[in-house]
Amino acid sequence: MADLKLRASVSYLEQAIESLIAQGEAEDAVDQTELEHFFTPKIEDFDACLYARQLSVPAGLTFTGKLHRHHHIVSLIKGKMAIVSEDGKKVVSAPHTWAAPAGSKRAFHALEDSVLLNVHITAIEDEDIDKLEEEVIAPSYTSLGLEEPNYKLLE
Repeated sequence: MADLKLRASVSYLEQAIESLIAQGEAEDAVDQTELEHFFTPKIEDFDACLYARQLSVPAGLTFTGKLHRHHHIVSLIKGKMAIVSEDGKKVVSAPHTWAAPAGSKRAFHALEDSVLLNVHITAIEDEDIDKLEEEVIAPSYTSLGLEEPNYKLLE
């Protein structure tokens, strides 16, 4: 069962980070990260491809991940991170792999220089990142038939 208070906490953190950056009170650290994309050719037996996103982040960086439409695999392949999601709070060290459910979103704090890898199955055969992101990333919880975060739970 999803912890809706933790869901709200992750969403609230994301909005707070975006607000602080917009107000010039925090630095947008995207240029301190490296995002790489990997693709397999279509696997004929399954009529699908694999798409992986690998994110390298420096120690000390706090960020939120994307809201994912489908179940996928996440691996911390280097480093150590504190992670919060509606499934709970934990500190993990590489190597660590888990299955993330559809509708999942997490907040991360890199305790060490770290590398995260998300692996998705997709029907999209080309390397069009915008098209792939549209398929694997959801714009909102309601677009997935889920309840939006309720900030009143944080009071």
